[in-house]
Amino acid sequence: MSLEGELRVGLRLRAGRIAGVDIASTRPDIASSLLQGRRIEEAQAAVPLLFSVCARSQAAASRLACAAAVGLAPDTTSLAQARAALAEETLRETAWQLLLHQPRWMNEAPTPEATAAARAAQAWRWGDDAAQRQTTPSAAIAQGIFGSTAHAWLQRASWSDVVAWAAAGETAAARYLHGLATVESNTHADAQTPLLPPPTPGWLAEVATAAAADPAYARAPLWQGRPAETGALARLQAEALLGVAPSRPVARHVARLQELALLLDGRWQPGLGAMTLAPGSGVAWADNARGLLVHHVQLDGDRVRLYRIVAPTEWNFHPQGALATGLVDAPVADATAARQRALRLINSLDPCVSCHVEVADA
Repeated sequence: MSLEGELRVGLRLRAGRIAGVDIASTRPDIASSLLQGRRIEEAQAAVPLLFSVCARSQAAASRLACAAAVGLAPDTTSLAQARAALAEETLRETAWQLLLHQPRWMNEAPTPEATAAARAAQAWRWGDDAAQRQTTPSAAIAQGIFGSTAHAWLQRASWSDVVAWAAAGETAAARYLHGLATVESNTHADAQTPLLPPPTPGWLAEVATAAAADPAYARAPLWQGRPAETGALARLQAEALLGVAPSRPVARHVARLQELALLLDGRWQPGLGAMTLAPGSGVAWADNARGLLVHHVQLDGDRVRLYRIVAPTEWNFHPQGALATGLVDAPVADATAARQRALRLINSLDPCVSCHVEVADA
């Protein structure tokens, strides 16, 4: 187990189905244990050092939440800098999954072109104008993932167009989507875990209040009393996509492709914001590669009295959340098929920590 912990998923099989799913996290509550009692500037400096994944979005949310706690509204420059950090991190994390991880999930090695595109993602910077997007790292990234420019890929207006692109298999992302759609075509319909809507001041305040009152809430957050799914699918509010895709894992993959193409084409940007809840109390939110990230800070003078982080993985891997509902009652031939089904769903939700799957008879 790593210092950051892991997710442990236990599947219980009975009569050819997944009869039960147990999801447990060993992730330590590092925000409370390491940030409480620190001076506000020390806490802000520490946050990006605590996370090896999505460190830039964690740092941006921390800065915004701490500023809100002392009553400072984010200025235009701060918001622009934070949004650029989020965009660059989101592009890199998403592109690496599509270019480097998905080939390995198919037992392929990333091609030299995909490796070069992944390096380009590391060099990509937010703010390229339309002319630059045709010649800078954006072009290499798009070619490696879509086999065309992002703008051209976005012209595929119908589901049949996307299916045809996937079937042609020119890139690993296309081949992965084709294989995923094929194997998922006969799976059971997922229970409908709600898609988390865009943040509003009202429900952000509710999340902060609930997390402050109960540390366990941050590990299993709820929206309107229910688990909810976050990520590209939720951000795009892609209800139409859910209506045509054979399963949620397929819809998630297509939504991730769409969001990345929109980002490369300059037509989407990550959302973020902050607000003061009361004197000495602030909350901030940021859209990162994996979904909605929320930081809540309460101060005692210039020191942190309480610090809560509600991360995307906690939304999607809630014990009754998107992973669980996609697995419970799914028909499976044997333990191997059950494990493969679980791994497809886990990969589609993209946790920020490692995930271990165990299968047993109920």
